[in-house]
Amino acid sequence: MLKKLCTALGLCLSLAACAVGNTTDYRDVVPPLGVSTANVVAVTAEDQRPYVLADSNTPQWVGMVRGGYGNPFGVHTASGQPLAIDLIQAATDSLKADGVKTAPGTDADRTLSIVVKNWKSDTWYHTSAYFDVSAEVRDKTGQSLAMNMVSEKKRFENDSLLPSVKLQQVHDYFKELMDKLLNPSIRQALN
Repeated sequence: MLKKLCTALGLCLSLAACAVGNTTDYRDVVPPLGVSTANVVAVTAEDQRPYVLADSNTPQWVGMVRGGYGNPFGVHTASGQPLAIDLIQAATDSLKADGVKTAPGTDADRTLSIVVKNWKSDTWYHTSAYFDVSAEVRDKTGQSLAMNMVSEKKRFENDSLLPSVKLQQVHDYFKELMDKLLNPSIRQALN
């Protein structure tokens, strides 16, 4: 009996220890866009998550991992930068990989604007992911050329108790959603 109690206590403590200090790197969350244009493109991102605007969480906060008793520990960006900055870098790097020139908004022919209304995960025995993001392309005069919005939530079931495995699953899912967000009409409007 004592051995089972010690084993259960050890498991709870190890789960709680795994929940502390987790980060996720979203600087690569924008997949290759396949854009080919002579236009100079600016990328902006705005964090409108209500829990960030209300100062309930920092702009670096992207979710939580719960310890053995369900107690929440924050998950933050691996870069230490706000999520919006990571998204700007991800989109800019993706465009540059296609050979597209990027510049600040005032010097650009096109502006890709990303607005985040929800972006978080909640991990315990299962993982829930919440994503509500919009994208818009505007020309130099400010005229809207294309818009798209993706709003989804998903619950993942998996056998792993490791938060790192679950957070990677969320990362991969958000990368799929960013590909869906930056759909062919958005990509075409960048040209």
